[in-house]
Amino acid sequence: MKRGFTLIELMVVIVIMGILAAVAVPKLFAMIAKSKAAEVGPAAGSYVHRQDVYIAEKFEVGDFKAIGYDVPSSTVFSYTETYTAQTKEVWTATPKAGLPECSSDTWTVTSEIKSSRGKHVAATNCTSLTPNFTAIGAGP
Repeated sequence: MKRGFTLIELMVVIVIMGILAAVAVPKLFAMIAKSKAAEVGPAAGSYVHRQDVYIAEKFEVGDFKAIGYDVPSSTVFSYTETYTAQTKEVWTATPKAGLPECSSDTWTVTSEIKSSRGKHVAATNCTSLTPNFTAIGAGP
């Protein structure tokens, strides 16, 4: 009696494995990108909290050093600020390498002193990776 698999059985297994790989690999890369982007929310939340406290105490916008914001050390993102004379600051997170599903590759928080609420949060074209990012700093 012969033992082993026939050529047809082996080909069927290879085809099935190919189909599974074609479905699983894109999902895997999307999950990796989403896990990398997960660090942006807490980093922005910390910035927003410190900026809110600083604005409440000083009635002006502060830079990273003034508000006591420690820029997170990250291998995935670089965090920068654009500060304009105590009236406006833009916090930006930019990935060091591109992320799939995020064509703009930037997350920003803008703090301003205005008559209206002074915060604007944007994750341009990156909402699939960080769907709740725009809720950071939303008040009652």
